[in-house]
Amino acid sequence: MSKFLVWGLGISGRAVVRLLKSKGYEVYVGDDKDKADFREFLPLVDTVVLSPGIPPNHPLWKEALRLGLDVIGELELAWRFFRGRAIAITGTDGKSTTTRLTYLMLSKFFKEVEEGGNIGVPFSEVVLKNPECLAVLEVSSFQGKTLKSFRPIGGAFLNFSTDHLDWHPNLEDYLQSKYNIFSRQREEDFLAVNAFQEETKNTPTKARKILIGEKEAHIKDGKAYIFGREVFSLDRLNIVGVHNAFNMLTAAVIAQMLGVPEEVIKDVAYTFRGLPYRLEYMGEFNGIRIYNDSKSTTPNALRSALESMPDHKVILIAGGKDKGLDFESLSSLVRKKVKACLLIGEAKEKIAKAWNKATDVYLLSSLEEAVEKALRIAQRGDVILFSPACASFDMFRDYKERGERFKSLVEEFYEVYKN
Repeated sequence: MSKFLVWGLGISGRAVVRLLKSKGYEVYVGDDKDKADFREFLPLVDTVVLSPGIPPNHPLWKEALRLGLDVIGELELAWRFFRGRAIAITGTDGKSTTTRLTYLMLSKFFKEVEEGGNIGVPFSEVVLKNPECLAVLEVSSFQGKTLKSFRPIGGAFLNFSTDHLDWHPNLEDYLQSKYNIFSRQREEDFLAVNAFQEETKNTPTKARKILIGEKEAHIKDGKAYIFGREVFSLDRLNIVGVHNAFNMLTAAVIAQMLGVPEEVIKDVAYTFRGLPYRLEYMGEFNGIRIYNDSKSTTPNALRSALESMPDHKVILIAGGKDKGLDFESLSSLVRKKVKACLLIGEAKEKIAKAWNKATDVYLLSSLEEAVEKALRIAQRGDVILFSPACASFDMFRDYKERGERFKSLVEEFYEVYKN
């Protein structure tokens, strides 16, 4: 019987331990935070299950491969005990929203549907709870890199742009990790891909490809069509932006491929109000609209947010931990959309250098200072947009804590500045 070393005891690591122990396996555990020495465990195990936060250059990963051990992640481990069907959704941006939409559409039609993966609930927890369900999984590139037998019957590759170069050795490795998610699909499976990008369009898979943005599934004159039939109207959606309309269209394609009726798809489309921290509308204060887009951790996510906003009206709060990404490509869009940019975090100097000729740029030491200044300089008709385009780890535990802090600051300072 195999023996396992689980390294990294966050949410997914703890879920792996519970799953393995429920199956009677011998499990050793460790975490870099505890300053444990992984070398004492390697002679005792056959398989190493790594936390998604552990990069390929980590000494444990390298040593385990040198010794010929099986190195996998939590998603692959859970798959080996799963007896149901899986839908996998990946992309640089939009994964969580599309995963939730897909789950809602499927769960209104099928009885045994679970949501998990990178969106919050580890796949191991899903397998413990319901090992024969239809699982709708958000899959990150970190998870994709360590997959060896995972095979989704359907899924989506939403988009691709530079990201996570602090984890992947290069952009090609990032892309190949995405491709690996779908590399074991069969002819009877399907995959929805973004038709506007070569990286997504050319995903290597045996599955049937449905090109989102071309004849089979497209948006025209404010309406979304799948296989020639209208499935929803954009003016009735509660979520903002063309990117979100395409997220909705992608989820609808997956649902239709699995037999979900059009009326169910329409019901979800017209009632879904978005996920927290994803271009979340907080309300209008003294004629100023405020959006909380804390989940924005890449320049591409910020691009989608800005394209949803009026020209020359945006007071933008951005910045955070730099992941080695390019901000200069956003300069022309910033010039068109942004009245003033308030920058915080480790990346603020880099972003300021990229945008200082495009708009008025202010460097601030904290989110508190940024929110206070935004509320002070915004005028009626303006939009305050918190869309960091960076990771949160320099100042916050995660994007959720960052988003909650923004929300509380807006409420606190609004009491001071309201008329």
